[in-house]
Amino acid sequence: MVFKTLISDYGEKKLIEQFIKPLFNPNNDLFGIGDDCAMIDCNENETLLFSTDRVPADLISFKLGLIDYFGLGKYLAHLNISDIAACGGKPVGLLLNFGLPHNLLIEDFQKLLQGVKNVIDKFACKVLGGDITAASEISISATSIGKVQKGKALTRRNAKEGDYIFVSRPVGLTPTAFEYFCNLKPKGFSLSKLEEETLIKQFTEMFPLCELGQQLSSSGFCTSCMDNTDGLGQSLLELSQLSRVAMQVDIDKIFFEQLTKNVCSQTDYDLIQFAFGAGADFSLVGTLSRQKTESEYQNQFNNISIIGRVTNGQGVFIKANDEISELKFKGWNYFTN
Repeated sequence: MVFKTLISDYGEKKLIEQFIKPLFNPNNDLFGIGDDCAMIDCNENETLLFSTDRVPADLISFKLGLIDYFGLGKYLAHLNISDIAACGGKPVGLLLNFGLPHNLLIEDFQKLLQGVKNVIDKFACKVLGGDITAASEISISATSIGKVQKGKALTRRNAKEGDYIFVSRPVGLTPTAFEYFCNLKPKGFSLSKLEEETLIKQFTEMFPLCELGQQLSSSGFCTSCMDNTDGLGQSLLELSQLSRVAMQVDIDKIFFEQLTKNVCSQTDYDLIQFAFGAGADFSLVGTLSRQKTESEYQNQFNNISIIGRVTNGQGVFIKANDEISELKFKGWNYFTN
C-alpha cells in the first residue's frame, strides 16, 4: 500500500513556511509574502497595500446562529480591512468574490451586502468590483486595498530585543466566547444575559482598529505589528518567527476579565493556555521600541496594554513568579483544527 502525504499532515502554517514562502519569497524580502498585506510602492509618497481573505463556509458564529447574513457580511469586511489596519494603512476599497448556492434567498443575499456596506461606510471606503458565481455552498471572500505613507508601513519583521509587547483588546474574551457557546452552554452551564451579550459582541462588534494602526505607523515607534485572527499565542509566535526574536509575556502585566476566569474554571485548561488560544478579535498585536517607557506608551496610545518584552532567542514564553517557561497554546490552523 502506498501512503500519500496530505496537506492536513502539515496544516496551514507549515504549508506557508515550508512550501509557499521558500518558493515565492526565499529571501524574506519586505515586498513579498510574510506580512498582513502585500505592498507595492506606487510613487515617491505612498505604498499601496493589498490583502485577501475568505470567510470559512462553516464559520462557527454563523453556524451557531450568533450572527445572521448581515453579520456575515460585516465579518467579511472586518476580516479584510483589519489587515490594512495591521500595516498602519488607510482602507480604500474592497473587491468582493461571492460563490453562492442556487437556493440562497434573495433577502439573505441583500443582508450580506448590507453587512459589507455597514462596515465600509464606517471607514469611508468603497466596494470597487469583484466576481459572483454559483457554488455548491456559500463561499465569500474579498480583496482589500489600502494605502500608507511610503516607509511607514508596519510589518512583522522589525521587533528588537528590549522592545515592549502590546495588545489592543482584552486578552482571552474571544476564546471565552468560543468555549462557552460551543461547549459549555450546550452542556448546561449558563451565564447571565448581560454576560452572553458581552461574548456575542466578540463576533459582532470587533471593528478593525484602523485609527490605532495609523497612529502606530505615524509615531515611528512601532517595530512590528499584525492583527489577531488566529489567537494571541499564534500571533506572537508569528512575530517571533519573522523578527527572529523571542516574545516573553509577563503574567503580572495581563488583566483577565472575570468572565474569562469564570468560563475557564469550567474547563481543564490553564488560564494562560486558555486565553492565548484560538480566536479572532482583530486586536492589533505588536512591539514598541524601548526608546520610551511603558507608561509613556500607554499615555500615547490609549487603547493598548503592555504585556511583556522582546528577548533574545525565538518562540513565546511566559514569565510567572520570576520563572520563565515556554507558553503552550493552540492557535487556529486550517486543515488541522
